[in-house]
Amino acid sequence: MDTILVIGGVILVIAVGVLILAAALRSMRPQPPEPQTYTPSPTMGRSVAATSTSTASASALSPTAIAEIDRLVAAGQKIQAIKVYRENTGVRLQEAKDRIDHWSVSTTAPHLAAVSNASAAYSSITATPSSVRGALPASVAAEVDRLIAADQKIHAIKLVREHTGLGLKASKDVVEAWPVQRRP
Repeated sequence: MDTILVIGGVILVIAVGVLILAAALRSMRPQPPEPQTYTPSPTMGRSVAATSTSTASASALSPTAIAEIDRLVAAGQKIQAIKVYRENTGVRLQEAKDRIDHWSVSTTAPHLAAVSNASAAYSSITATPSSVRGALPASVAAEVDRLIAADQKIHAIKLVREHTGLGLKASKDVVEAWPVQRRP
């Protein structure tokens, strides 16, 4: 009878060991992923991106950065605007591109006064240097004068494009016809 009890005890120990081993192996088995709730990215869909200035990333922008992005977007310089946006927010390229593609420029912003005044000045197809000069801030017109006098017309064209929103050809035509200011 002792041998039966010993064999029964061994069988019991083995059974308990098998149960413990089975439980341990079951806990090591890969588990199916837990269901996750879907939260759309701020760049998903046009309705979210269209309100870019009210989103968290855009609200982290300083007023100076917003003014610079507004100026670049108004001048049609989206690549530069994307760079400025990324530098100031640290977002990925695609998100910055989406934001700039849907950027709405504030029409009441004081930093756009030169662009909006210039827009009124050259609402016709042909922009004259005098009409553009009158629409530019005095410091910008003086810089264009200096660049033209120094025979740096490419830089002058860039400056005119930046501050007026004119296209390349129109800006080139304005700079080509710009009266050269002679210094006494």
